[in-house]
Amino acid sequence: MWERAEIFGKSVIMNIVEFAKCLNLSIGTVSRALNDRPDVSPKTRQMVLEKAQELGFARNANARHLVTGRTFLIRLECPYNADVLSDRYLIEMARALEEETHAHNYNLLLRLGRRREGMETEMYSVDGLVVIGAPEVSPDDFNALTRRGRTPAVLIDGPEPSDFPNASHVCVDTQPGVREALQYLADLGHRRVGYIGSGFPGQHVRVRLPELMAEAGLIWDPALAVEAGVTRQEGSEAATRLLQMANPPTAIFARTDVLAFGAIEAAQQLGLSIPGDVSVIGHDNVEIATLVNPPLTTVAIDIPQVAKAAIRALLEMIEQKAAPSIESCGAHLVIRKSCGPPTAAALAVR
Repeated sequence: MWERAEIFGKSVIMNIVEFAKCLNLSIGTVSRALNDRPDVSPKTRQMVLEKAQELGFARNANARHLVTGRTFLIRLECPYNADVLSDRYLIEMARALEEETHAHNYNLLLRLGRRREGMETEMYSVDGLVVIGAPEVSPDDFNALTRRGRTPAVLIDGPEPSDFPNASHVCVDTQPGVREALQYLADLGHRRVGYIGSGFPGQHVRVRLPELMAEAGLIWDPALAVEAGVTRQEGSEAATRLLQMANPPTAIFARTDVLAFGAIEAAQQLGLSIPGDVSVIGHDNVEIATLVNPPLTTVAIDIPQVAKAAIRALLEMIEQKAAPSIESCGAHLVIRKSCGPPTAAALAVR
């Protein structure tokens, strides 16, 4: 494994054997220290890293590939999602995954937009895949993505694992957070709650919504459930339709924070105050949820936790040849300033 180092101001080639000899350490100890493995004392690791910086000794990606047979690349796939860069949840998930892969000395590649025909021929150059689940992803799609199971993969999925037995799953169960949000609105005195969905009528949240509303003592009215899309503008348009109804809701629950931002914007354009005239709850707890006016109450997914679980499961498959695993992550309500009790006048109208 050849590396380039600076000695007496001159660029020279030094392999890891010579570098280890300079430190009077074994090759294995130096390798583990450089690759941040746990079975090295902090003092030794620090000494190796300081000496590497002093000599300009750096890990060589090509050499690592030759020695290990791995590329140390992981690809993030968002099949069928053409709006990756407009989806704040996916942006923050990608950032968390990138930080986690970097912590393990891997790099993350992001495929933007919809997958292309023949993509299975492009997958040979990565060690593993993180796939963001979507209702449209079929077993045939997954087989193509993973080269029929030859590329290790972890799927960030809904509350139940999809039928992809060769993959690890990180299941994100948002139901506890949604139940908490609806109960919070009921405890504030709301009864008619509108819903703005993200365009997938079969989504788990949408399917369970009537039951969850009934549990909280809220009125389920199908007329108050609107499937919008993913953008702030689509959220605004959907909220405008709800708020201009003859018997509008006193509160709106949006499937994403971005849709909730649109709902706040629509209410304000109609001359309504938040939360005085209408309460709004979002979902995902993206970073900018604290920056809107008023700060958004939202169902929070612990994105760093999901990213850690996904990369841990994937690296176990890559490095230890571990069997696929299943791990669950939940959600909870974060209360800020966008919800309040309905006014007496609003309740009288409704």
